[in-house]
Amino acid sequence: MRALAGEHVEVTGFVSDEELAQRYGTARVAIVPLRFGAGVKGKVVEAMQQGLPLVTTGVGAQGLVGLEVVATVADEADGLAAGLLSLLEDDALWLQRSRAAASYCRGQFSRDALGRALESAFAMEKKA
Repeated sequence: MRALAGEHVEVTGFVSDEELAQRYGTARVAIVPLRFGAGVKGKVVEAMQQGLPLVTTGVGAQGLVGLEVVATVADEADGLAAGLLSLLEDDALWLQRSRAAASYCRGQFSRDALGRALESAFAMEKKA
């Protein structure tokens, strides 16, 4: 991994929660180019909750219905690069995606969303 470091790439290794929060605060875009895994990816949701527009792969989007509406989802290097560059260069797109991602997370992962899901589950249990 260290061989990937260069003028525009920093390889950090482990970072504390405090440092991660600081890095989110200074980042413009989050890219999560996952190739393997299953289920909802915490790093994808976490980045969007921080207000960062997101570029990820189909694997990164697994379990997140409708994510392609608020984030760039691409599996090829060219698509990931194009999505990343568009968010770095287009301030209006950046702002729209930042707001959409945060709204998506509030709708899916907030305490209110959890409460609605629990109420729905309990209502289904009562009917059974």
